[in-house]
Amino acid sequence: MAQANLDIDLPELIQAMLDVCATLQQTAERSESTVSLPPLAPVCESLHHFTALLAHLEQTPPTRRGDRDFQELSRTGFALLEQLLAWADALDYRDMREALDEIIVTWGVWASRHLGPLPLAEPLVDSLSKVANSHRDPAFLAELTHVYREIVEAVDPAVRADGDRTNPARPWRILNLNYGIVATRSHEPEIMEQAFEQLLHRLPEDAPGFFAEGMRQVEDSGYPEPVRRLMEKYYRLTNNPTLH
Repeated sequence: MAQANLDIDLPELIQAMLDVCATLQQTAERSESTVSLPPLAPVCESLHHFTALLAHLEQTPPTRRGDRDFQELSRTGFALLEQLLAWADALDYRDMREALDEIIVTWGVWASRHLGPLPLAEPLVDSLSKVANSHRDPAFLAELTHVYREIVEAVDPAVRADGDRTNPARPWRILNLNYGIVATRSHEPEIMEQAFEQLLHRLPEDAPGFFAEGMRQVEDSGYPEPVRRLMEKYYRLTNNPTLH
């Protein structure tokens, strides 16, 4: 998966997509369980056509980055990968599920750079969360915050506007809350502060609850003292606790 410098090798990403699809197809054909999903063969065929188009785009970069046609390519990529996720889950194929989570995150970064504003697909938010939850190393999580930050800043402005806030499960809200959580788990105050300031701006109504829960977490889990102090700063800023 992309690290802090976020270098992405598109041919490698394409091959990873195709390999996962082929493995899932072979596994599905051998499986005796009944899965009520669209067959994988057409999905893999569509993925071959799609990745061939991606390879062509890399050789002749689009000059109108952000046009609707290019954003539609981004959506198509997420849709195809989501179908593979459904199969990996149905087959209980954990290795392929983990591989797909990393592929989806990498695809999100590549698409945001080359296809314009990013349509915020639920699989991307979910895969980012699963990648984060599968690691405990603060150094890795610090790297992952760079991925979060780039994706958050690339999301389509219409989604970033967050006009309808009635759905607490909306991807934009979950993405930003998870960004704050991963930043906290990085144990890096500078990274935390960047994420927290954006959380205050993007989700002001969620900030008090986020920092109240954050205080409980850092007090109960043995976080370093600089992390606890920074969390307390934002807790006091948003909750205005009464001093006794």
